[in-house]
Amino acid sequence: MKIHAFLLLPFLTLTATAAEPAVKLAGIQAVLDDGAKEFDGFKTYNSEKGIGVTLIVRSPDKAMVGFDDDKASLKIGGADAKCRFFGGDMAFSKDRLALKLEFTATTAVKPSPDGTLKVQGEIPITLATGKEETRSESFTVATGTAVKFPAGKEGLPTLKIKSSGKPKWGDDAFEIELNTDTKPETFAGIRFYTKDGQPVESKRGSTSWMSFGGKGSGSVTYTFKAAQTDLILAVESWTGKEEKKLKVDLNAGLAVP
Repeated sequence: MKIHAFLLLPFLTLTATAAEPAVKLAGIQAVLDDGAKEFDGFKTYNSEKGIGVTLIVRSPDKAMVGFDDDKASLKIGGADAKCRFFGGDMAFSKDRLALKLEFTATTAVKPSPDGTLKVQGEIPITLATGKEETRSESFTVATGTAVKFPAGKEGLPTLKIKSSGKPKWGDDAFEIELNTDTKPETFAGIRFYTKDGQPVESKRGSTSWMSFGGKGSGSVTYTFKAAQTDLILAVESWTGKEEKKLKVDLNAGLAVP
């Protein structure tokens, strides 16, 4: 009679952890005396007195689609620093995997014993994993026309044509100005199609925005190479959005030979 012995091994489940966005020091700037009084208002580095740092946030895979400068909290050498955020798409790389931010402390900072400055705090960002396009109904390009989206679809802007026609400046043949209740940069993109679904080349122009009490309104223009009569407007929204607070704990300093 044979006796069989079995060795029971536990099953191990390996979970791949996605790499987190990383914050790195990109540069520092010190203005000890702006010299504006003696040099007809021309300031040192064209900046106010203070110590500034530039940070670059890099994400390995997820797109960075939002940053709230009002909620950013950073100290340089123990002094509160204000964020200089350029807004819109200017602070983000084209692929949305990098974000550049500037912070300046205007009150007295305290260097560490080794002469460096501690840069510490939190940076709130919004990440996204994908995009989703929603097309409006076909609409006539005329002043006062409202752009209508499918019923029940949430998170889309309220848009109405403010004006259309030949733009006052530039060589483009046609321009549409839209009133909006949502900043255009909130979305991954806005594009246009003909009423039968063919892509129409357009370029975003000027924007204006005013906000009060958490709500806002403004306008945005789009230019075209030819006059338009009937269009479909498509909004590309970010999907899989996630709010994240990035911890910052860096040392800023210069080593001069």
